[in-house]
This record gives sequence, C-alpha cells and structure tokens, in this order.
Amino acid sequence: MTAKQSADEFERYVLDQGEQPGGTPVVLLDDAAVAAGADPSLLVPGIMDPLPELLRQPEPFTYEAYVLQSVLGEFLLESVGAGWSQAELEAIPRVALNFHDVSPEHLEVADRRLTKLARLRDLLADGGNGELHPRVVVLLFDGYRDAAEMVVPICERLGLQVVILPIALEVEDDRAGTLSDDELTRLARRHALGFHTLTHRAADQVTPTTVTAEVTDVVHRLTGLAGRTPRVGAWCGGARFDDRLLGNRRLRELGVADLISNWSWESIQDGAGRDGVSHLVGEYADHNGLRALPDHS
Repeated sequence: MTAKQSADEFERYVLDQGEQPGGTPVVLLDDAAVAAGADPSLLVPGIMDPLPELLRQPEPFTYEAYVLQSVLGEFLLESVGAGWSQAELEAIPRVALNFHDVSPEHLEVADRRLTKLARLRDLLADGGNGELHPRVVVLLFDGYRDAAEMVVPICERLGLQVVILPIALEVEDDRAGTLSDDELTRLARRHALGFHTLTHRAADQVTPTTVTAEVTDVVHRLTGLAGRTPRVGAWCGGARFDDRLLGNRRLRELGVADLISNWSWESIQDGAGRDGVSHLVGEYADHNGLRALPDHS
C-alpha cells in the first residue's frame, strides 16, 4: 500500500467515525508521552483482549497508532475505567471526545456518552494530585450549530471542558449552519475557541497567497470574539506541527501555543522544537503524518 492509499484509507476511517452517534473518543498523547517515545501500546490495559498484530506496537503517528488510540478511547469511555488499575489510569495522558455535526436523533446517545465522560473525568482526577490528570476535554470541530446547541448545554451541566474549533466560512459540503460570530462570542464567555482555518484547510495547503486569510485573519478574528488569543488549534486532516510549513510558523508567531493532531495535544515549540527536532514523522510522511501501511497482498 502506498502512502497515498494509506492517507486515503485513514481519511475514510476518520470520516466514518464522524458518522457515529455520540462522538469519537481518542486517547491523545501529551508532550511527556511524545518525549518518551509516543508509543500508544504502552497504554493498553491488562484487561483488554489481545489486539490484532498491526495494533500491538504500531509506529508512532501512523494510521495504526490512531486506530489503537481510538480503540483505547472507546474502551476507556464505555468501561468508565472499570477494570483498569490506578497505574494504568494515571498513564493515560489525555482523553478527548470529538464531535462534528450532531443529529437531533442522536442527542440521547450523546448525553449518555458525555455523562460517562464526566464520570471518567472524576475518576481520573481522583487519581492525581488534585489537578485534572489526565485532562478530559470535548472538542467540537468545524463549528456546527447543531452540535453546539445540543452538546454544549450537556457539557455545562456536567462541568466538562469544551473547545470549539470553527471554520470561518461555509465551504462546499454539508457544513450549513456554521456558528455566527455573535454565537461564538456568547460561547467564548464560558468555553475556549480554537483555530481551524478559514475554509477547512490542511497545513500544507496554506501558501504565501492564502496565509493571511487562512491563518492570520482567523486568529485575529477569534481573538476579537473571545477577548484572548486562541491557545490551541488544529488543521483539517489532523497533522502535527511541522516547522517547514508556513501556516505552522505563522500560528507560532501569532501566539497559538498548542496544536491538536489526530494523535496528540502538543505544545508548539520554538524553531526546530524540543531537542532540536521538528515534529515530523519521517522522510516519507505526508501532510497527515502517515506512512504507508505494510503491503501484505
């Protein structure tokens, strides 16, 4: 399988997840987990059934690694930590429940899953030193109005942290109902707004011609709406930070501190990054940070 085929398959997998009611839970790596080698197989609890060979110790930041981190997130959420040892729970860096659009008929499922997430948050917080560790967060991607109207009130009732990552303009797909500036301003009084470009772009799609509209103006707009610079951002496609790309360098210049990828929530580093190494997957990585899956045909 080529890198292009792997990227296409990954995209289909993520899109299929987005169609599932109740959101997609993912265990995200933090800076410490990345520095330690970014191996998600170290987070597999002893009670989990044997995994397929490709998921037992995947290369970091690959399709297989994302699948494993999604499996771990689903297992952790649905079990609410039952059967996990305290040490296993403490090893989980961060849990995110991701939403895009939410259909009204899925509201009951979303409520049930968010209630489980709140219980999981309380369990994980009890295992720490008084701080929320690992942090538990709800991510609303693309700024769907239906998602905000249904998910945010539940999160507020449960005390869950929400980050809203809106695109600024409707694009040529099913994103009708994008949140307005007035609505985002009201939401920003209680929740964080995050960067997600103007028209749903990947990091490698930002050029010198488009960087002002897709990055600079969006960060300034969100700053004006929220009264503070967005701390976190994410690219369409879920790429990690790559200092070679203009859009990423501009985010750093504008004061965006963290980047959410498919696999991680990482601090944006100065220059080449921690220990002089850019957040790159490898010589053959594409903009999603994917490598070709092994070809067993």
